[in-house]
Amino acid sequence: MNVNKNLLTPEQVAGILQVHVLTVYSYIRRGKLEAIRLGRSYRIIPEDLELFIDSNRIEKSTNSGTK
Repeated sequence: MNVNKNLLTPEQVAGILQVHVLTVYSYIRRGKLEAIRLGRSYRIIPEDLELFIDSNRIEKSTNSGTK
């Protein structure tokens, strides 16, 4: 295990995702975003954030609705 990772705070993740920090806490509580709990605070591994982003990606539709 590589412990030399730069852990992100929920505030940093909120800035990256451009959402409110309470939204990030909601993602963590609902299990949508993996986090590490350190005392009363959370930290997010950057790779887990990437997985979260990828899992929420919307695929292009092959049917664009135009004829």
